[in-house]
Amino acid sequence: FKVRSLVGEFEKPKFFNYKQKLCAHSRNEKIGCNACIDVCSASAISSEKNRQQIKVNPNLCVGCGACTTVCPTGAISYAYPRPAEQGIKIKTLLTAYAKAGGKQAALLLHSQEGGTRLLGDLGRMARLDAAIHGVPARVLPLGLFHTASVGLELWLSAVAYGASQVWVLITGEEAPQYREAMREQMDVAQAILAGLGYQGEHFRLLEAKDARDLAELDGQLQATPAQGVAQAAGFAVQADKRATLELALDHLMAQSTVQAEAIPLPATGSPLGALAINKDACTLCLSCVNACPASALQDNPERPQLKFIEKNCVQCGLCVKTCPENALSLVPQLRLTAQRKDAVVLNE
Repeated sequence: FKVRSLVGEFEKPKFFNYKQKLCAHSRNEKIGCNACIDVCSASAISSEKNRQQIKVNPNLCVGCGACTTVCPTGAISYAYPRPAEQGIKIKTLLTAYAKAGGKQAALLLHSQEGGTRLLGDLGRMARLDAAIHGVPARVLPLGLFHTASVGLELWLSAVAYGASQVWVLITGEEAPQYREAMREQMDVAQAILAGLGYQGEHFRLLEAKDARDLAELDGQLQATPAQGVAQAAGFAVQADKRATLELALDHLMAQSTVQAEAIPLPATGSPLGALAINKDACTLCLSCVNACPASALQDNPERPQLKFIEKNCVQCGLCVKTCPENALSLVPQLRLTAQRKDAVVLNE
């Protein structure tokens, strides 16, 4: 409606960057990851079967960034603002809070429009009514262009930077599939921290349509802090999603005292995991190696071997669908040993 009243020409922002080489959508006429297509509420993303990739219509894209949140490889990333810029903002906020003597910060992510309006209304209500509390001092609000534009790797980075919890305020602006996608990502993030021994609930969606709803969430805003890291991380958020995720995981694992070999993760939404193989069925045709978009599966030029690097696996399922013998299956997990980064022989 605002645009309708304007006169002149303007350039529509392009909110996304796409790297086809990293995309796990399709290989060899097999469909693997459909996450971005399924989550887009504007139907801006479609499958290009002939070119084995996705296609984004920039004129339909509304810039929500939900596709970047669910993308397991980082093939599609948020360009406005870039992930590194969001990371600097989060790190600076948490570092400044800690230097000022603050402890057990809860990062509250909200939209720049609806979320900002609700928080402002809540503050005004608290000044007029003593029974209504404003946002607690340890809760640090941070406005985003869209709440769905930040996901697993930045949430875990925030915890690594010293946040006790990360909450996302949902105001009714979001499509239902965005909320479901964020819940799935939070389940994965919570499973990782719980498996590493960090006590408490670190991630939560807070839903409120107006300031009254937000005031009724006072109990959740006053929630007991969850266990954070003993020492805040110093790494910077990278342009590459997987690189940022690895930096956050390395710091969280280094601060953990858990001796477990692996942490099981939810089957839905996990970008981390391993492969199980039926050696009796596998014929070492190596078609799965050609299908893997993340170089998680590798062959050996000198001998018939199938090798696997768990750190690279994005759980897209292309290898499972490509295998003519149905010998492979996905195992969502996070291995805590150094073996996770090594090339392990699955079959030979």
